[in-house]
Amino acid sequence: MNEQPLYDITDVCNMLGITSRALRFYEEKSIIQSTKLTNSSRRKYTEKQLSLIKNVLVLRTLGLSVKTIAELQKQETDLHEAVLSKRAEIYAQINARLREINLLNEAISLLESEDNIFRKDWGFSSEVQEKYIETAKICTQAILEGNHDILYQNLGPRLMQYMPMEAYIAVRADTLAPLGEFVSFDRITVDKPSPNKIYSFVKFSKMGFRITFVFHNEKIEGLWLSYYDASTR
Repeated sequence: MNEQPLYDITDVCNMLGITSRALRFYEEKSIIQSTKLTNSSRRKYTEKQLSLIKNVLVLRTLGLSVKTIAELQKQETDLHEAVLSKRAEIYAQINARLREINLLNEAISLLESEDNIFRKDWGFSSEVQEKYIETAKICTQAILEGNHDILYQNLGPRLMQYMPMEAYIAVRADTLAPLGEFVSFDRITVDKPSPNKIYSFVKFSKMGFRITFVFHNEKIEGLWLSYYDASTR
């Protein structure tokens, strides 16, 4: 019976273009393993372990975090969903950078015309306002359909801390219970004194359902579910 070949850590580093420090870090995070021989303190790797390292490097090249890779190995998340989520995160970063570039270009134009940039409301450009409204539409749909993951992807860290998903699910169920059958979307409006506050109105057979979103840094940091009189419109 042939013994399984073992690769020294130096050979693995040379083959894969990775540092020994990175390999040790991944092993500390339990996403790869090594084989230690009783007569040596150096790390060795079997073909199977080497294949796993290659897979981890592919996932890291795609930008997936060590935490996500660990969840994939434990089958706590789906690879397709993880890749989609990472792409969405990068798109959001690109869009944010593009909005910053547009604002900078606008500032440069004002400065070149010797205008005062401090008189302009940079916090709520039309693009930012449109982004808030679009996010409010998406999250309204998510709340109505019970798509909690979509909603929580748009929540800020502080709100997620103060409103765990289990608590939100219970409040949502209690709030939607007396509404009756869904009729139609009514409207989305912006609070004039506070343009980072968006109201979404939805008509049901028994009463209207209002969702209030408060945005900060393009994330929802305030969320309230309430009722309104839909018969007045």
